[in-house]
Amino acid sequence: MKDTTLWKFVPPPGPLLSVVLIGLVLLSALLYYRAVKIQRFLEPALALSQPRNEFSKGIMTVFEKEFGTQPVKGLAVKMQSIVIEKSLLISADGKLKASAQRDLQKLARIFLALMKDDHLRSEINLVLIVGRFPSYGTAGATMAARMEVQRLAGFIQDALFHLEPELGIRFSTYFASAAQPIPPSQRNVERIEFRIIPSEFLHIEVLEKLEKYSM
Repeated sequence: MKDTTLWKFVPPPGPLLSVVLIGLVLLSALLYYRAVKIQRFLEPALALSQPRNEFSKGIMTVFEKEFGTQPVKGLAVKMQSIVIEKSLLISADGKLKASAQRDLQKLARIFLALMKDDHLRSEINLVLIVGRFPSYGTAGATMAARMEVQRLAGFIQDALFHLEPELGIRFSTYFASAAQPIPPSQRNVERIEFRIIPSEFLHIEVLEKLEKYSM
């Protein structure tokens, strides 16, 4: 009687093991190839982001020395900007709050510390104090809003120099104030932004880190 079981169709273990090993080798080669491609993509991205991340970390370190590590309501550091709610500084009648002097003095000390650090100062081109105003409405209302916001931004800049005279005497050329229009879709204009604009030195550092990937 002939053996009709399925076992007779199973190949010998030797060739089967060889096929499995060959498959594992091919799979390993494919995974290695994909890993190399991912690495070639990630390395330039890391080189591009590292100098900016270190720059932002330096800003955050100085900020935390003044305001602490806990979140401060109405005040935040976003990458290379410090944003403060207008309500922390200005009362409803448009006057400077009594408590605002403390916050402005801390901000002045932050910028003084950044400027007195030679490495960080070399990476700063400008500190732009920006107030925002709505770009919708009549031309007259828009112009009046822009002038009021420009006046407020300039007032805050002068206040920083008054609270920390060394900042104004030595580093006033690094500061400017501006009024920025926003589109109708963005209704929240009640904030002041201290925007730290990187210098060409920081851009050159990024390019130098990327140079080896272009060769």
